[in-house]
Amino acid sequence: MSSEDRTIEFVSAFEEAGISRNLLDWLNKWLEAQADIPFSIDFIDYEFMEDETPGMAMSLVQSAYIVERFINGAYTADYQFKIIYRTAPDTPEARLSADELLDGLAQWAAGQKPDIGDGLEVQEIEQVTPAALFARMAGGWEDHQIFMRMTYQVHPGK
Repeated sequence: MSSEDRTIEFVSAFEEAGISRNLLDWLNKWLEAQADIPFSIDFIDYEFMEDETPGMAMSLVQSAYIVERFINGAYTADYQFKIIYRTAPDTPEARLSADELLDGLAQWAAGQKPDIGDGLEVQEIEQVTPAALFARMAGGWEDHQIFMRMTYQVHPGK
């Protein structure tokens, strides 16, 4: 069977929601340690940001899906997400700084293995794209984003 004919198997909504919660907690530890972010950004939210207000949000790119199953019931899955940073840069330097901030988050994340839940083990977190402008809105507001991928393994019974 070719990979084009293979059915995509998504992880359960319960598993995905738990991972999202734990990943947000971990990402917010990075946010707390940053002095360069406007003080009005208290936390990285899940799939939501206020209009015309500096903010950050994590959003799933697609549902987490299983990439490999093992005979013992374990499996490896991919969780693809992005981090969005809303800001109102008033200079080209400020616009570049927004991208650098997100790239800095990716550098911080690379090589780490956060706790994402019982029986779940992070294999790798990687930056998939460089940070870039995503959208421009009225009033000079912009959303910058970075795409990330986390590969994790599920160990049943742990």
